[in-house]
Amino acid sequence: MTEILCGIMLVAFFVVMIGVGFYSRKHATNVSGFVLGGRSVGPWLTAFAFGTSYFSAVIFVGYAGQFGWNFGLASIWAGLGNAFIGSLLAWNVLGRRTRIMTQYLDAKT
Repeated sequence: MTEILCGIMLVAFFVVMIGVGFYSRKHATNVSGFVLGGRSVGPWLTAFAFGTSYFSAVIFVGYAGQFGWNFGLASIWAGLGNAFIGSLLAWNVLGRRTRIMTQYLDAKT
């Protein structure tokens, strides 16, 4: 029974991904449109993209691993503080400047 459910979920995942691919293909006419969403993506989605790409590598692998090994569960506050306060501060300080600079340089990533 579990194998059947996993198979159904896997097929559903691929169907959704193929659907997203066809939808994106119709709306993205060039690389910039595909990678950047035509620069029409709002600030919240941009903030989440920034946060996930930065924190996935730094916080969850390096920082949390080191502090978890050294201090145990007492180090959870450091990860939570970085995730909430650090990302909010970085976004408020760097967000507008980053957008202006990437538009000026025509950066794709």
